[in-house]
Amino acid sequence: MSAIQTPLLFVYGTLRRGSDHPNATRLARESEWLGMGTLTGTLYRVSWYPALVLEGSDSITGDLLRLTDPAASLPWLDIFESCGPDDPPPHDYRREIAPVMTAGGAVSAMVYVWNLPRDALERIPGGDWLSA
Repeated sequence: MSAIQTPLLFVYGTLRRGSDHPNATRLARESEWLGMGTLTGTLYRVSWYPALVLEGSDSITGDLLRLTDPAASLPWLDIFESCGPDDPPPHDYRREIAPVMTAGGAVSAMVYVWNLPRDALERIPGGDWLSA
């Protein structure tokens, strides 16, 4: 994965506040919640988790976080998102920098973007995984 360019992370699925996934709890301990945000793209259901692509015009709802120690958190996050150094390519996701709209304006944040075909995936029209 690329070097750390920002400590901000946008999460839109199982890592959001309100999710009962254990890694959401871990991430909450390792970050500061800055509020809700949105970005433009398309959200899909893969299985028990979603996939985001930065193509399309849907408003994707998520949480904006500031990682307390990005160098400690990003390795396990990459593994969770199946794009760690030991995951065989093609990786399920890739970590990118994307513009996120917040109440205070646009910021740049890391986001995990789906990296595999999405032809068979169901689109989530509302763009909010926790409401899907």
